Amino acid sequence: MKVRDYEWWIIGALGIIAFFLAMIGFNIMYTEAGVQRNLFDLAFQSMKIFGMEFVDGFSSPLPWQLEVARWLAPGVILYTAVKAIMYFIRREFKSFQLSYKKDRIIVTSLNEKSRHLIKDFLNNGEKVIVIAGIKDVRKLDEVEKEGAVIVEGDITSKKFLNNIAAHKAKHFVFLEDDDETNISNAISVYNYLIKYGKDKKQTIFTHVADDIKLDELMELKFFEKYLEKNEANKNCEIRVFSMNERSSRVLFNAFSPDEFKTVRPDSPQLRVAIFGSGKLSQSMIIRFARIGHYANHSKIKITLFHEGDFLVKKLLQNFPKITDLIEFESIDNPIDLFDIEEFNKLQHEQPFDAVYLLCENDSLSSNILKKLIKNDAKGNINVVLALLNPDGILSKWYNVKTIGNISLHKFNLIEESFTIQSVISEKIDEMAKLIHAFYLPPKEERNPEKGSHKEWEYLAIDFKNQNREQADHLDVKVRALGCKIVPLDSPEEEFIIDEKAEIFEILAETEHNRWIGHMTLSGWKKGKKRDENNKIHPDLIPYHKLSEDVKQYDRETILNIPVLLEKQKKKIVKRDEKEF
Repeated sequence: MKVRDYEWWIIGALGIIAFFLAMIGFNIMYTEAGVQRNLFDLAFQSMKIFGMEFVDGFSSPLPWQLEVARWLAPGVILYTAVKAIMYFIRREFKSFQLSYKKDRIIVTSLNEKSRHLIKDFLNNGEKVIVIAGIKDVRKLDEVEKEGAVIVEGDITSKKFLNNIAAHKAKHFVFLEDDDETNISNAISVYNYLIKYGKDKKQTIFTHVADDIKLDELMELKFFEKYLEKNEANKNCEIRVFSMNERSSRVLFNAFSPDEFKTVRPDSPQLRVAIFGSGKLSQSMIIRFARIGHYANHSKIKITLFHEGDFLVKKLLQNFPKITDLIEFESIDNPIDLFDIEEFNKLQHEQPFDAVYLLCENDSLSSNILKKLIKNDAKGNINVVLALLNPDGILSKWYNVKTIGNISLHKFNLIEESFTIQSVISEKIDEMAKLIHAFYLPPKEERNPEKGSHKEWEYLAIDFKNQNREQADHLDVKVRALGCKIVPLDSPEEEFIIDEKAEIFEILAETEHNRWIGHMTLSGWKKGKKRDENNKIHPDLIPYHKLSEDVKQYDRETILNIPVLLEKQKKKIVKRDEKEF
């Protein structure tokens, strides 16, 4: 800790010392002069010296206690006043500068998520303006100390947006804790930029924590008119992202059950356990339903340990066909009273291939992990521990990899989801963008009535998600081949995908199952003729019933894997079975 962290404690202590020294000094002085003063009189006279008021008529030398106090007290007041004045001057000067600055990133709110993202922006040389309430005007926030500027104001006000030169900003990031506030404010700024920001392209990143809320808005085509405006004006774009959706993607990509166990066509059903009653558990279940499709063509079985029936009811209400894609069982009990004996019983009936601790706080995850250590399973159990607090002791100091028969895999949600690479660069979407570019016909051949025949930045969210899920599933297909992805210049011999191999047709069917998963959860239905407006598609049928022409689309997805990887300077090579 630096001295400045204790600065106001030191100033306060000096003020108290000055007060008591003054009381002692006045008492000595009055006693020597034969003047009677009670305790309240002494206290009153002592307080007056902080305003540089001192009773004359007493000869020097004064008692040393009073001599020290009458200089120390006004010194404390003067120091405090100068600090306050300098603080306001510095803050006001920074605010004044805003109207002349450009290419800033404007972030709304101050919370754990935004602070982590702001620090990452600053570490990457970006200039940041934060729109948030100032809780304590006497001291700088931690992000201000690192270079951010905090200002208070109404982000929906034209006057305020003019004052902060919003039309000159590079990006906006809306990170309030309330989804509706984020969306509403983003639209207000969007309409302002459409009118006043035509000299440059600006992006508005809007956080929506609830995946189901986002799906509802997509069903209502809520964002489409903003995409149409965007395409017409080409100076502003709204991008919606979700920590839980992004975290579940990264979690799945890094810790899919087939990362821990080889899944071949003849492999038994995969089974996972999820602990948690919140939005991340919800997102992870949806993620498994969308892309948890493996070469064994068996529905993954999910056992959810949770408290209350809200999560399950909400899932089934919003995705009534989700049980067509996954096998689902619910254990509704207080999670903090989790019964290890019940877990052991389920483990013996059908072992869990992976366990995901996705609790609402790190303390609860720690409690469950402590109980899981006492399991009596014979084999190894892979436990994925998702942590919320990047500065907590479990995140910073807990580095144990194995405990008993548990292999522990840590994942910090905020550190992974709120970085410049994740939010702004969208590094996780690199493969998805390649897949879309590979699919997109030349301009002269595009059908304007097809929503997918647009450049990536103008795609509706649903079409972006189709590409994202195909990209995320690529690793599953590679692992099913018994392979792994390595740099293109790696010395290992590249694996050549054989169209005649039995696994090739199995993977084509796996891809079709994944596509059905996405379409089903996105509200599409089977019908004779494709109709994008009413979400009807003729190919929502089992793979063996498809025509050969349609099957070829899925086969080409498999054949394109090496081509797409080569564009990222990567290739696939055989994987040593010991790596599983």
